[in-house]
Amino acid sequence: MENDNGPAPVDSTRNWLLTLAYKGTAYAGWQIQPGSATIQGKLEDALSDLFGSPIRVSGCSRTDAGVHALDQRATLRLPLTPSISPENTLRALNGRLPDDIHIIAIDEMPPEFHARYNAVGKAYTYVIHVGDMVSPFLRDCCWQVRHELNPAAMERTAGMLIGTHDFTTFSAAGSTPDQDPVKTLDRIPMERVGSFLMIIVIGDSFLYKMVRRLVGYLVEVGRGRLDCGDAPHLLEARDRNVGFDTAPAAGLFLDRVFYNETEFCDYLPQQLPFLRLSDLPPFQSIA
Repeated sequence: MENDNGPAPVDSTRNWLLTLAYKGTAYAGWQIQPGSATIQGKLEDALSDLFGSPIRVSGCSRTDAGVHALDQRATLRLPLTPSISPENTLRALNGRLPDDIHIIAIDEMPPEFHARYNAVGKAYTYVIHVGDMVSPFLRDCCWQVRHELNPAAMERTAGMLIGTHDFTTFSAAGSTPDQDPVKTLDRIPMERVGSFLMIIVIGDSFLYKMVRRLVGYLVEVGRGRLDCGDAPHLLEARDRNVGFDTAPAAGLFLDRVFYNETEFCDYLPQQLPFLRLSDLPPFQSIA
């Protein structure tokens, strides 16, 4: 097919979508940073070693230092030659990556697809352990809150945050200056599993540390230190220096990235995130 400028360009690359999970404890976050170990850096090193030339990836979410992911997505462009199948690439990549990073799937996508710009929304799950923690194995995967919380007050407050608002108060310094602070939260369900409380935050996109700031505020409400009716006033204040702390990174998981509106609207996790990839059955009610 030709146009006034001559033959249409032929795409000489393949466009792949990677789905990966990782434990973020040992890393300075997703994005490459000089002198620091990052998820993107480890992934690009493994890809470049496999294909024999520099390979760059574009992630859907720039998770912070210490934050985990069950469903990070990243796109990359590969030359048509050498030809390696997605299945063989997946095995070879996982053999080159450290044990705390794992590629779950590789899918061939249309040339125009982009992991970040084609996403319709994301779900983050934050895990809180309420009470004294006996197990030393979970400290990297949840926030230990020793004081009892009031989930009903937290749920009422979360309901006031749902919708389209300026979330400047619930962001941290370091946000991209030209980033629009107006975001839409679709819902914030909460699930209690024994001594664990999961707070699931589902929306179109998020500001820097927004989910951790939201959780920090909800915990203060749950402890009775802040009034649940203050949420509208905090939103209107657009003030990052109000009196609540940002929740620690250890409890936060990038849970799901959505490219389908139906999945986005219907999603609710059925297992604690740090158990999700271990083939355990979903929660079951005990009659």
